[in-house]
Parts: sequence; structure tokens; C-alpha cells
Amino acid sequence: MSHDSHTIDPVPTDDPAAGQTWVAALVGITILAALVVATCAFYFRYESGEVTEKVIDASDQWCTALKTEQMNEITVYQKYAVTAPDGTVEERIRIPVARAMELVIEESKSQPVAPVAAGGPAK
Repeated sequence: MSHDSHTIDPVPTDDPAAGQTWVAALVGITILAALVVATCAFYFRYESGEVTEKVIDASDQWCTALKTEQMNEITVYQKYAVTAPDGTVEERIRIPVARAMELVIEESKSQPVAPVAAGGPAK
């Protein structure tokens, strides 16, 4: 005989039970998927915080100063000069935006409304 009786395992081994294999596989896949999703969530939350703090919200001092200066200019009365294309200098007055809106509303209330014909505006 080619096999000795003492080298043969007295209890025959077989494939593991299918139910246990499926349960172990599903639990493993679930744990792996949860780890991947958690890792992605933590990474992208951290990354968006870094981008917001370091890239998007980083204000340029020159732009901030310019915007502040421009906002101050539209809230006060001021005289300034503009050079026309023909070379003449025209004096102009700058008024606050809020006052300009009030004037436009008052002007629109005082003007009569012209009737418009059904075919369009009259020529």
C-alpha cells in the first residue's frame, strides 16, 4: 500500500458550511464599505475646511481697501470732473445711491403714464 494507516486523518475534512461563509463575507464587505465611506467623509470634510480657510476666505488686502474706498465714495456727495472725448472737461456731482433712488422714485411718480396702443408703442 502506498499510504500508511497512521498518516491518514481519521476525521475527513470537508468544505466549510456555506451559511457561515456567506455571513463572514457579508460582514467583511459591510465593514470594509463602512471604513471606506468614513475615510472619504473625514477626508473631504477636512479638505473643505482647509480650502475654505486657506484659499477661499483669504482676502486680498488691496481688494478689501479698494472696495471700502469705493463704498465710501457712493455714500457721500462729491464733485468730480470728467474729460469728454472732444477734450472738454465736464463737472459732475456724485450723490449717494440711496438719495438717487429716492429721486428716481419721485420723478417716476410725478410723470404721467403714456398709454400704449395694443399694436406697440406709437411712432
